[in-house]
Amino acid sequence: MIFRYKHIKTIVVFSMAIVFLFACSNDIAVVNQIFKNETGPDEISKDIHLYVSQEAVVTHEFKTPLLHTYQGENPRQECPEGIEIITYTRGKSKVSKLTALYGVNWENKKIMEAKRNVVITNFETGEIIETEHLVWDVDKKLIYSNTQIKQTKADGSVYIGKRFESDESLSKYTIYNPELLFYENE
Repeated sequence: MIFRYKHIKTIVVFSMAIVFLFACSNDIAVVNQIFKNETGPDEISKDIHLYVSQEAVVTHEFKTPLLHTYQGENPRQECPEGIEIITYTRGKSKVSKLTALYGVNWENKKIMEAKRNVVITNFETGEIIETEHLVWDVDKKLIYSNTQIKQTKADGSVYIGKRFESDESLSKYTIYNPELLFYENE
């Protein structure tokens, strides 16, 4: 009787294993349909720190904790956890620093965008510019924002403007429709 019970138990366990083995197969058409609209990145990179140079001279330094690269129709690189870009003179002095909570580089359009809490610090003038959206048009060599701009000058005066345009080094810029908010004279 004990032998028969062990024998039946073995057959039941073996039969269940076979059922589970064949029941777990995936239909590739079903899997493809499920992930058809998946928009995840093709590559993920962490803790990126790059130096960009022209004619063997460093012009920019780029840092991001996370970089997502997308291929296909709309190739781009996204920095969902923020960016920091430092611009240098030919003499290796820092000209400016840009930080933002999000950045994206649109390869086909040759446009880079910084969004959410964008801060530009000009080391030559001591000025700080803040906005929520900034665009760098690589072909036009122009940086601009069509959103509200806050400019804090080295003397403590604060201006609000409707939009902003600058050269690539962020050293020469124009703030449109500036209004003085306050001035602190120490």
